[in-house]
Amino acid sequence: MSTPVELAELDLFHAWSEAPALTGTFDPFTFHHRMAAYRQLIDATNHAGLFGPDNRRNPLWGLMFQAQWQFRSGRLGRNSRQDGHIDPDAAWGYGNYSLNVIPWLGAVEAGTVPDLVIAGPSVASRFRYVSGGGAAPVQVPPEFEKGVADWRDYFRLVAATERGTDQEPIRFALWRAHRTCLDVVATRVANIDPAPYTAAELAFLQGWCRMVLYLDAAAWPTDFDFMTQYGLDVLPEQLLPQSDLPPRVRSNVRNVLTLARTPVWRHNLNLWMWRRIMRTRKARDEVVTMLDALFNPNPANTANRRRMIGYLLRP
Repeated sequence: MSTPVELAELDLFHAWSEAPALTGTFDPFTFHHRMAAYRQLIDATNHAGLFGPDNRRNPLWGLMFQAQWQFRSGRLGRNSRQDGHIDPDAAWGYGNYSLNVIPWLGAVEAGTVPDLVIAGPSVASRFRYVSGGGAAPVQVPPEFEKGVADWRDYFRLVAATERGTDQEPIRFALWRAHRTCLDVVATRVANIDPAPYTAAELAFLQGWCRMVLYLDAAAWPTDFDFMTQYGLDVLPEQLLPQSDLPPRVRSNVRNVLTLARTPVWRHNLNLWMWRRIMRTRKARDEVVTMLDALFNPNPANTANRRRMIGYLLRP
């Protein structure tokens, strides 16, 4: 068994340890405020040690790891790595906003975190954002209202779950809220000018929104240990196109871009079959090998592909 990775070994540690306490105003166009929101949500949801004494099993770690990767790889804006400012017109930044501010508002409604003023962008943007909060009524764009409700339900479920009980329902609730938010993002970025990204980079974001549907069907774990074992070193550390990708990253990028370019009818059919495969807990427990069998068919995973077909055909 491999030795568990510790937070202090990762670049995420700096964002975690330097995250300010959010009081009064939450400025989601500042990277450190977004990371502070994640830290506060992670800390606030481990009641009675629900996710372990060290909180390693908290499924919100996945969101924080994703935000750190987007920041590190320059996907939140041209100068984000230098000044921590998130460009309101950056599509990746908008996507992360839907999985940062919208969960925060759901947590506010659930009574998990305090109601703060949500700062708006300092410049005009092609995307719509939340405004208000605190003493003023919060104004949520209509397309995100269901996302807030789904995240509220998630945090209420977490608060009602007792330590030691099955946590797969929590993962399903998280992915339901996650999917609701990224459905909004996928619709909004479908026909925009890719700038400041390349067309390949925007396609990668669109494909990632589709990949989430596969992870949702499997209740993919997003706790600290699962993320450090399976969720790191699989995403490109530079904006696309990039010619010198490591083999594992290159394979993942190819699969995500293929998803983006798959016709809607074929995408819906493939997703229907995948959801059917993931109907049972036994299949979901094999999600890593099943995803590999689905997206990377080769002689080495022939037995896994046969087992996957068995899950598909099971009455």
